[in-house]
Amino acid sequence: MDSAFDIKKSNFELLYKELQPRLYAFSRKFIADPETARDLVQDAFLKLWEDIDTSVIHTSIAAYMKKTVQNLCLLHIRDRQIRQNYENYASCMLQEAELDFYSSDKSIYSSIFLKDMEEIIDKSIERLSPQSRRIFKMSRHENMSYAEIAAKLEISVRTVENLIYRSLAVLKVALQDYLLIILLANAIITGIN
Repeated sequence: MDSAFDIKKSNFELLYKELQPRLYAFSRKFIADPETARDLVQDAFLKLWEDIDTSVIHTSIAAYMKKTVQNLCLLHIRDRQIRQNYENYASCMLQEAELDFYSSDKSIYSSIFLKDMEEIIDKSIERLSPQSRRIFKMSRHENMSYAEIAAKLEISVRTVENLIYRSLAVLKVALQDYLLIILLANAIITGIN
């Protein structure tokens, strides 16, 4: 198996049994969550299976699979960081809007604007799937961590991350006009002060 790679689907299972434990251990060096690490190794094997008839590998299959798993782990870390940055930003914007909403020194226009925003947020959350809505509320209203939510619902942390990300994407689309206005107003106010 260590020359120019030519694998048949018939011995794929043997290859999987041989490499999966080592690749899983390798992925855990990058990924703390065991289920996510396992999923990424599965993704690497799935990619190999899908490309089995067209791939030409000039290294050992073990080296090829190790590099594939490493790339998938790094992409996952990057995506998780981007997601976290977006969630932090969206959360700050929502908290700021909420604080502004309850501030007594705001004009009536500001109150109407924020009430409209709150209605859009509530309607958007209600349109989420039941599981997404529940996870979003556990995260945002009950301040539960992704790991706590995953443990309570008996699902993977990766699933929680994906559902929160999708929920925030729905909110972002629903609030895109309002967030732009808030950013512009904030930039103008900051520029004045």
